[in-house]
Amino acid sequence: MLKKSLFLLVLGLTLSSNLLLTTSAATAVPVLRTAQQRRFTPRRRSLLRFKVPGIRGSRNLEAGAARGECTPQEISAVLPGKPKAMKTREIPIELTLSDRPTFFVNVPQTTAAQALFLLRNEAGDEILLEKTLNLTANNGILSYTLPTDFPGLKVGQKYRWRLSLLCDPTGGDRSGDPVASGWIERVEPSAVVAQQLQLATDKQRVLIYADNGYWHDTLKTLADLRAANPSDMTLVRDWLDLFQSVGLSELANRPVIPFKAGTASNI
Repeated sequence: MLKKSLFLLVLGLTLSSNLLLTTSAATAVPVLRTAQQRRFTPRRRSLLRFKVPGIRGSRNLEAGAARGECTPQEISAVLPGKPKAMKTREIPIELTLSDRPTFFVNVPQTTAAQALFLLRNEAGDEILLEKTLNLTANNGILSYTLPTDFPGLKVGQKYRWRLSLLCDPTGGDRSGDPVASGWIERVEPSAVVAQQLQLATDKQRVLIYADNGYWHDTLKTLADLRAANPSDMTLVRDWLDLFQSVGLSELANRPVIPFKAGTASNI
């Protein structure tokens, strides 16, 4: 009887010890896994999205894309799509903070060697800038920045812009030239946005521009960052996300090529 009691006591102690070890181990496992997850799980990155402003002022004008004799496909202004509430024939006006913004036009393929950029006032009866541009490439997203000798856009004024490929630079008939066009207005940032931009890095400015609906500023700043940091994959991802957010995914992998200024006429 004594031996049996001792045996049961030893067995009970053994089971208690095993249970304690098992419980301790089971308690420790979640702590270890949580620590590993914090250490090795990559932080999720927010997508860069452009917030199209509310219904912007618009005008009943021609569409911003056309094909011509020197290109089999349409060239088109690289702009966000129109808000759904906007009428079919209305053209949205893009907003910018810059007095000399950059304009982007997608040119799928062309035999043209030159293009013509025109900037008009809101009424369209006055040409403010006219420049002939030399094409350094015939396939890609071509960018043009208003030159330093131009007085600059004025705050609160709307402008029409138009870029056409010169299929026959020596000919007088321009009806066969493919055209891309749009509207733009320079605005002042709010006090909050102005302070944010003053303290921000270039990467942070991209987010601020996109969040406040300044398309030309967003695209220009991000394009410059990509050109200066071609191996930065976060910028590549931001570029893809930006284009996808405005329905331009098919253009995201196109190269961006600056125009080379040719002859100029400031009127």
